[in-house]
Amino acid sequence: MADVSDRSRAQLLLVGALALAVVFLSLSLLLNSVIYTENLATRQTHADTEKATTFRTAVVDGLGGAIGHANRRNTTSFADRRDAYRAAVDDLIPILANHSATDGVAADVDRQGVQEGTRLVDDDATSGIVDQDGSGTWTMATDSKVRAFRLNVTSVSGDVTITFDDGTAQDVVIAAAGPSVRVDGESCALETGRIDIGAGTVDGEYCAPLADARPTGNVNVTVENGGSIETTYSLVVDRNQAGFRTAVDTANYPTQCTPPSSTYASTDAGDPYTTPAVYAATARISVATQDLDYGRDVRAAPGEVGSPASEPTFTEFSVTQSGNDFDVNWTSTDPNGDIDHVDVRMYYVTNGTLYGDTLGAPADGSTTFKDVPSGYQYYVNGTVADDATSTRRVSEVVCS
Repeated sequence: MADVSDRSRAQLLLVGALALAVVFLSLSLLLNSVIYTENLATRQTHADTEKATTFRTAVVDGLGGAIGHANRRNTTSFADRRDAYRAAVDDLIPILANHSATDGVAADVDRQGVQEGTRLVDDDATSGIVDQDGSGTWTMATDSKVRAFRLNVTSVSGDVTITFDDGTAQDVVIAAAGPSVRVDGESCALETGRIDIGAGTVDGEYCAPLADARPTGNVNVTVENGGSIETTYSLVVDRNQAGFRTAVDTANYPTQCTPPSSTYASTDAGDPYTTPAVYAATARISVATQDLDYGRDVRAAPGEVGSPASEPTFTEFSVTQSGNDFDVNWTSTDPNGDIDHVDVRMYYVTNGTLYGDTLGAPADGSTTFKDVPSGYQYYVNGTVADDATSTRRVSEVVCS
C-alpha cells in the first residue's frame, strides 16, 4: 500500500468535510422546501375551510330570513307560507352561489324540508298580554318548544310575570319600576321597550339574567297580570295549530266542555291570534375548491335555543259526540318521521278514573268510546310517541 503523507491526509479530510457540507446544505434546502410547501398547503386549506364556514353561515342566515318573510305574510294557510319560503330561498340560492364564485368557491344549496309550527301574535299594543277574553292571568302555550319570543313594550303600569316551566318554573318579570326586565333579582333597564327573550337582549343589548332564563326545551308558558302592560308580541312554537289550540284551550278552561271562547282568535282583529307558521327549515350545502370538497346538512330556526325541536305533534285531534258515543279522530307528524304509536285515553274529570282507552294506534286514525255514562265530564287525552320515546300530549274536555 502507498504511504500517505500528513499533508495529503489533511487535504482528503478537507475535501470530505466540504462534500458533507454540500450534502447537509442540500438536505436543509430540501427540508425547508417541504416545510414551506406544507405550510402553504395548510394555509390554503385553512383559507378554504373559512370560506366554506362563511358560506354555511350565510346560508343559515338566509334561510332564517326566508322563514321570517314567509311567517309575516298576511295569510292563514301553511301552504302559502311554505310556498313563500321556497320562492324566497330559490331567489337567494343563485345570489349566494355567484358571490362565492368571485372568491374562488363553487358552492350550491339544495333546499330540503320545512317543519310546521304555530305563530302566536298580538299586534294591538293597547290590549296587553291577555287572552281573547281579556284575562291577564292565563296559559299562553303548553308543552312547546318556543323560539323568537319578542315584545315591543310601550308602557308598564304593574309587574307582569311570564313563566317558562319545564318542570322547574323560571319567571321573567317585566317590572314597572324603571321599567326593567327582572330575573332572579337581577335587572336590565328597559328604555326603548324591545325585549328579545330568545336572543337574551333588552333594547338590543345583551342581558345576562334574561339570557340565563331562556327556555331550552319544551315548556308551559303562563302569564300573570298581563293587563298591566301595553305591548305587541310574537313567538313561534313547534306544535301544529290544531293540536296546539286544543291543548291551550283545555289548559285555560279545564272544567268546561264548551269553553266560552277560544284562547286565541283565528285572525288579527285586535285580539291575540294564531297562524300556521314555518318553525324550521333544512337544506344541503356543497362547497368545492381546489383543495376542499365540503358538504353538510344545515338547519335554520331563528331564535331557537337549545337542541333542535324533534318531538312529534298532533296536526289534528277532535272529539265528536253522537248521543252517548264519542268519536275521536287524529292525525300526527314528527320532524324525524319516526312516529311509533298513538295512545288515546278517556278519564272521569272528577276523580281521574280511567273509563277506556285505545293503545298502540297508528299515527293517523280514529276510535270510538261507546255508551259513555251521562251526567259526567271527561278528559279525552291523546299521546303521540316516536321511536326515540319523545312524546306530546293533547287533551280535550267533553260532557256526556
